[in-house]
Amino acid sequence: MDTASPIGRPLPRVDGSLKVSGTAAYTADHHRPGLLFAVPVPATITSANVEQIDISIARAMPGVRAIYTRENLDRYFRVIPMPDLTSMIDEERLPFEDDVIRYYGQYVAVAVAETLAEAEAAARAVRVTYIPRPFDVSHPLAPDGPLEVESERGDAATAFAAAPAKVDRSYATPIEVHNPIEAHATIAVWDGPNVTFYESTQAVDNQQTTMAQMLGIPRENVRVVMRFLGSGFGCKLTPWTHCLLAAAAAKHLNRPVKVVISRKMMFQTVGHRPRTQQRIRLGATVDGRLMAIQHDYLSTNSILDNFKEICGEATPSMYSTPNLRVSSGVARRNFGVATSMRCSGAAPGLYALESAIDELAIQLSIDPVELRLRNEPMLDESQNLPFSSRHLKECLTVGADRFGWSRRDPSVGSMRRDGLILGWGSPLRPGMQTSSTVRPRLNTGPTAGYG
Repeated sequence: MDTASPIGRPLPRVDGSLKVSGTAAYTADHHRPGLLFAVPVPATITSANVEQIDISIARAMPGVRAIYTRENLDRYFRVIPMPDLTSMIDEERLPFEDDVIRYYGQYVAVAVAETLAEAEAAARAVRVTYIPRPFDVSHPLAPDGPLEVESERGDAATAFAAAPAKVDRSYATPIEVHNPIEAHATIAVWDGPNVTFYESTQAVDNQQTTMAQMLGIPRENVRVVMRFLGSGFGCKLTPWTHCLLAAAAAKHLNRPVKVVISRKMMFQTVGHRPRTQQRIRLGATVDGRLMAIQHDYLSTNSILDNFKEICGEATPSMYSTPNLRVSSGVARRNFGVATSMRCSGAAPGLYALESAIDELAIQLSIDPVELRLRNEPMLDESQNLPFSSRHLKECLTVGADRFGWSRRDPSVGSMRRDGLILGWGSPLRPGMQTSSTVRPRLNTGPTAGYG
């Protein structure tokens, strides 16, 4: 038996041939007998009250089986978040829960028809009139209330004031959208009291639990099928409002219903990385030892929801300093709901912190790698516990050697290749672990290898 390490060796990808040949069945590729198609109707205004929804023309169009609005959609239940992360949702408001429009693109109706073209035509024929309301999409940001202290040790403000070297800078990052290759899609199929979701999701367990809660049925009555995922980057971690709309329509019409979110709607109703505004204050000795770190940040979210881009998650553990304070706040705006996005929180947070460290290095005329090595912590000072693993020092030294760090031009923006500015850096992000159960099965014969 070959016991050699697989690292560095080419290995066959079980699903590779299916994906490159176009035969992998993604969620939208599934078909069920009697399948209907649903297309949501998005609001075309940023903030308003719905005055009237006229579905008369749309309802009479060929192939249309139903137009659902607040007036005729059954009532469902909000999700109760669970501490073990088996039940979480980012847009807490249920679809059509009230007549208030809080962001452009919020669904106000859904058209269900025999074909996709018929459903799309009916959705366009729905007429909505609004009573406009004041809205806020402003920047710079101001917090909705006092900042919340997330991590603190020592007296960062006093130490910063007394430090011989200081950096006080503000940084901002814009809204970013995910838009993976595979758009969000849901197919809901009822069989008596049971429902099956063919779902484009990164979290099957969470999908099962949250949909059971919203539908008000036992968890064991919900089945989730997800065989291939055309990327998610975080936006497919929790269900969105179209999932419940598919289930509600399928139950009411007693036929399977498919919803595939359009590429335009991907920019509006299935999350994004929120805008952030961060202030970093560093105090240090003349030889570059950090005396204080203060990291204050704001992130935007929708009017009703509580997602926060945790920009300070890595800051308490990144560098050694006796004095630190990380505080945060949410600035609610008339945007769609914010959600997790690839390295959520740590990415924009470390952009700000590391930029400030680089500015301190320039001020003190210390090599940026050397400055970081001088402030490498021996343990996680935020918890006074040893790290389970940390190889940042090795990353910095080995990386610097292999990148040719000593031969670089240290002038800001000076390193270029093919017309692009080059930047070198290294991140730190805490790892999250939850319990899991695995039951392997080994087969013999022609199916050996995978079971």
